[in-house]
Amino acid sequence: MTSPITVRAAGMALVLALVSGAVRGQTPQSGAGAASPAAPVSLTANAPFTVAVATAVMEASPIFIAKEAASGSRFTYINGGVRTLQNNGAHAAGNATTQMLVVLRDNPKVRLLFTLADGLYRIVAKRSAGITRLADLRGKRIVVPRNTSAHYFLVAMLRTAGLEEADVTLVNAPATAMAAAVVKGDADAISMWEPESQNAVEALGADAITFQDNTVYRELYSIYSSTDVLNDRRRRTELVDFVRAILASTRDLQRTPSMYFPLISRVTQHPEPQIARSWEHHAFPLGIAPDLLNLLVEEEKWVAKTQSRTPRSRQELASYIDTSVLEEARR
Repeated sequence: MTSPITVRAAGMALVLALVSGAVRGQTPQSGAGAASPAAPVSLTANAPFTVAVATAVMEASPIFIAKEAASGSRFTYINGGVRTLQNNGAHAAGNATTQMLVVLRDNPKVRLLFTLADGLYRIVAKRSAGITRLADLRGKRIVVPRNTSAHYFLVAMLRTAGLEEADVTLVNAPATAMAAAVVKGDADAISMWEPESQNAVEALGADAITFQDNTVYRELYSIYSSTDVLNDRRRRTELVDFVRAILASTRDLQRTPSMYFPLISRVTQHPEPQIARSWEHHAFPLGIAPDLLNLLVEEEKWVAKTQSRTPRSRQELASYIDTSVLEEARR
């Protein structure tokens, strides 16, 4: 599910309430690596199998759906991400790979099991700001959540135009006010996950121009666990059961996505129309992408720089991938 670089105008107008930020609350997307959650609370030995995901993210939809099925009684989910795995705060987690690379420094027990969802990111910019190609972003203001997968996507895309991160000015705004920041003139472009990117497209109308190349980077929203869980017979069995449940819910979601939009809206707090309009910018590969290690190697260079350390080698990164649970769940 990759897309060539596209440059397209959007002709739909967004209602004034959306532009002014009157969108139902989106919490910081730790699922794509935004603000750090509170310190995890260690689970008791008898706690139910617990999965940490950012409940505002559409990428985690198969987990929300699985919870509503008969198998849902065997697990629970909490708001969080891969960071929550530390100190037994959760048994499994969903997050973009950006956050796995950040967290490994403090928790080398983390293991990537498979990619659940691809976030097909894009940069949405204003033609009226003099932007008709990626290179025109030089000197422009771009609103983006710092140290996230959306931030890295921006960096990776800039690189294809011969630009560095220092060639643009990063702008801060609340997650549900980023599109409005572009409309109001506080920023010239946005790099953000859905549905806020789609909100920007619709708010800008014919003034919108979109840059997208998911061969350069796409968010690999993956499922993680820890070596503690993988080596514990009881918890590993529960982990395999959980993976089976989301494999089944993902198949259902792929067949009739609109059937589940009310549920996804209830959990994420994004209005159903926003979910429907931005749904096409997600894919659910349920596996290990052939280019996973290539993407991790490049992403790791950026994360290592932010952490002032030496990047991990390709071989070392490969050691943090464990496909055995997915293979067992598929039998």
